[in-house]
Amino acid sequence: MNSSAITRSVSRWLPLAPLLALGIACSQSVSLGAGGPGQANDARPTEAKHEPCDVESKGAARMDVNNDGKSEVTRVMSGSRELCRALDLNFDGRIDSYLYFDDQGLLRRRESDFDRDGVTDEIATYQGGKIVRKDRETNLDGKLDTWDFYQNEILVRRERDSNADGRVDQWWSFPDPTKMDCPLVETDADGDGRPDTKQDVCKERDAQQAAASAAAPPAPPPKAEPPKTEPAASSQPTAAPPADAGRPDSGGAR
Repeated sequence: MNSSAITRSVSRWLPLAPLLALGIACSQSVSLGAGGPGQANDARPTEAKHEPCDVESKGAARMDVNNDGKSEVTRVMSGSRELCRALDLNFDGRIDSYLYFDDQGLLRRRESDFDRDGVTDEIATYQGGKIVRKDRETNLDGKLDTWDFYQNEILVRRERDSNADGRVDQWWSFPDPTKMDCPLVETDADGDGRPDTKQDVCKERDAQQAAASAAAPPAPPPKAEPPKTEPAASSQPTAAPPADAGRPDSGGAR
């Protein structure tokens, strides 16, 4: 990739830097697994292992995007092939994201540090340059607790360890891909690895809203405004002005 191509690449992600740094907005490469409640793969990796990316190597290509004397983009090369890339998206001197590429130059892995503490918060896995999985740390304890699975780059399943014991206790599915805020959540409350409860988030929300509407007192009817009355016409005739009013010579005889 030549310098002009690098510049174009940087220009595409640079406007999104604040969002990426705040976590709007990208797991250890392990088997994706079939998934499902009570499966043997319910023990998921909890350590967010950083894959080495030798940003200090002599052959690394560095770019100072904002001319502050520091490299915001570091590309680690093997000959003409890019192995990985380190990005400082918010210009604070710390690496926020690492990108890793396969033999064809396609993205295969991305590590992200959203809270700028130097620890990976999310590891995304790609196949053929397309997202297939994200492993995330969401409760600030330094351990992975949420695992998202994708098909055709659409989120189809989520597993969570909600009590930080290292085992999956929630299984999320998304019956309607057009309503990703309406998951079906199965929860293991007794720790036997099998779901005990099932929650349809939007169905329950709609039921609660309907119940609240039914329980609310009826709105009072709008107050009727008194009819407007027109002022009565005067029965007295209007006096006509003198015939010579307005004539310039109406002041009198000459």
